[in-house]
Amino acid sequence: MKSGLAYQRKISYESAGFPDAQEEFDLLFSYLHMGNYLPSAFTPGETFQNYMMHRVLRFANTKNFPFQIHTGLQEGNGNLIYNSDPSLPVPLFLRYPKIRFDIFHMGYPYEHVLSALVKNFPNVFIDMCWAHIISPEASVYALTEWLDAVPVNKISAFGGDYLFIDGVYGHQHIARENVSRDLAMKVSQGVFDTERAGEIAGMLFFDNPKELFRLDDI
Repeated sequence: MKSGLAYQRKISYESAGFPDAQEEFDLLFSYLHMGNYLPSAFTPGETFQNYMMHRVLRFANTKNFPFQIHTGLQEGNGNLIYNSDPSLPVPLFLRYPKIRFDIFHMGYPYEHVLSALVKNFPNVFIDMCWAHIISPEASVYALTEWLDAVPVNKISAFGGDYLFIDGVYGHQHIARENVSRDLAMKVSQGVFDTERAGEIAGMLFFDNPKELFRLDDI
């Protein structure tokens, strides 16, 4: 399951009671049935959104679904970057410790914050989808830090985040080059040998996402 609400609001979700959420829900439908309703002119209030987020998370918890959260840079021009700070949903990480939270886009430009979160919360994971084409250099620097600071089995090094296969292919090519640069640097520093570098590459691109999403049949 995935939330992309960072495009519309802060990704912090306080607890909300059913009566208050229902009031805002009913207000939405009062607008929908008006002849002059304009979809762009009305958005359900945050109380309703907060209530539904917790409903969805409780469902994800019962089904053992991982939950993906868009963080960091929003696509397009003109948005509030601080709405997508990956530290904002920390209360959710605490309240739902059994849900595996997959944090998208390496939290760019909050990749250092994400490093601390993943180090601190067993149920929070790094997803570098989109990252390598947001900034190849930032991706390399971030992964260099993460290989030192967080468990390597909590990093997924690639996600295409494209609607067409050609873009996915090009993006994974860049991702493999970036990861190779990082691993070569660690080998040259004596952090690990080439055999271990190959094992880590397999984890970053295949084993870690397979485990995160529990794709045991692949």
